[in-house]
Amino acid sequence: MVRNYVYRVDHDIGFAPNVDQAICTLSGCKTNTVERWAKKGSWIIGIGGKKTGKSDKLIYVMEVDKNLLFEDFKRIYPIRSRYLSPENAGTNVLISKKFYYFGDQAIDLPQDLRHIIWDRQGCKGVSDEDAQRLKGFLSKRYRPGKLGNHNNPRT
Repeated sequence: MVRNYVYRVDHDIGFAPNVDQAICTLSGCKTNTVERWAKKGSWIIGIGGKKTGKSDKLIYVMEVDKNLLFEDFKRIYPIRSRYLSPENAGTNVLISKKFYYFGDQAIDLPQDLRHIIWDRQGCKGVSDEDAQRLKGFLSKRYRPGKLGNHNNPRT
């Protein structure tokens, strides 16, 4: 059963993912299915698309702590959820306290993980073995958290 996912980040404006409140949240992105399928422990991997200026680079990775319905997220996290409205949110909101957000400092994946890069809209599953390799690679080189700024900030 697949529980880890990779998708193409179309643009990086601080909305999906949102990392501005010391947690990483994901809701309302084009790959809404990831938000419904991911469970606690799932790894979500965002690869830069052309509009990010970081094509094929690692924009962010999050390990899901919770998958909440939008209404529950708004109720439990009233301050952290201010950026979301019913019009721009998905059905669910993924929440992570362990994430690596590179943004404008996006990095190349190591050669042995480049096969997970997704080159189109939608998402694909990533094996537990590949997710563990990525986790090991990142934990040896970076501290979790926000390590860069948004690629496409709103002006």
